[in-house]
Amino acid sequence: MASSTAHIVRKRVEKMQPGEVFAYSSFNLNKSEDLSLAKSLSRLAKNGAIVRLARGKYYKPKNTSFGKLRPSESALIEALTKRNNERVGYLTGTSVYNRLGLTSQVSNTLVIATSKPPPPKSLEGYKVKYVKREFDIRDQDIPLLQLLDAIRDIKSIPDSSPDEVLKILISKIKGLPIESRKRLVKLALNYNAATRSLLGAMMQQYVSHAPVNKLADSLNKLSSYEIGVSENILPNKSDWNIK
Repeated sequence: MASSTAHIVRKRVEKMQPGEVFAYSSFNLNKSEDLSLAKSLSRLAKNGAIVRLARGKYYKPKNTSFGKLRPSESALIEALTKRNNERVGYLTGTSVYNRLGLTSQVSNTLVIATSKPPPPKSLEGYKVKYVKREFDIRDQDIPLLQLLDAIRDIKSIPDSSPDEVLKILISKIKGLPIESRKRLVKLALNYNAATRSLLGAMMQQYVSHAPVNKLADSLNKLSSYEIGVSENILPNKSDWNIK
């Protein structure tokens, strides 16, 4: 059985494209063959035929004149945010904020939000950092969670002021479908009070019929939030105790 599994694994790896990321599930073997599969992949990794990315995740490298061809960033992110075909994390941080147009800075650090963050590590030329999120992560919610993360991090987004970031976020939230706005509010209840307050003020000021009552009710009326946005862009900020 072991030799048969090793043969199947080797042949399938040979047919893979360079840079392709794969996991145990890519081989469609029975659970009883997991141990043989793990040993086969371990041998191939020791021989340099494949490279281990994370627990149960590998990729097929290719030697070029510039070094080994590594997986695409998107393939690495998939490997870091899925386990057994289930979503366990999502990309956040400067890489996302750059894509959203919130900063011009480019980062080689992949920040992964997940419920059980492991220690930081280096992976194929990237630094990987983890942040904790104590809620279930659904694929369809990820764009909304990334907007909420930007609101939460508004003071620390590089090369941008809070006002500059806020203008872009307001535009993006105004462009959301009504159901997505409702979902955004529901997801925000998992975030800190400053994020809830800023989202509430933004939606109240710029989104017609915004469902902000739940956000207002979740806040301590005696608390205030040092965010650094101006009244020019957020005239109602004092109503939400924002400074």
